[in-house]
Amino acid sequence: METTIVKIGNSRGLIIPKKLLSTFGEAKQVDIQVKDGGLIITPLSEIKARSNWEQLFYDAIAKGFTPENDVIDIENDFDKKDWTW
Repeated sequence: METTIVKIGNSRGLIIPKKLLSTFGEAKQVDIQVKDGGLIITPLSEIKARSNWEQLFYDAIAKGFTPENDVIDIENDFDKKDWTW
């Protein structure tokens, strides 16, 4: 499908036809990579960083992992002398 590259200030913009735009869903951001002389445009997820950590935490517990087993108990001089609880 052919489209037009337009000037936007000092940059250029790519007009994505509505027929193709619908394949992106509601994505407002995309990742663009150069490959084999062309562009690959991939919609980025609207999921924010770390937004799924709570679910991953519960999934890990369901598999038998417990938070108490993840903590490494390392003590140093600072912990013994300088740290106040």
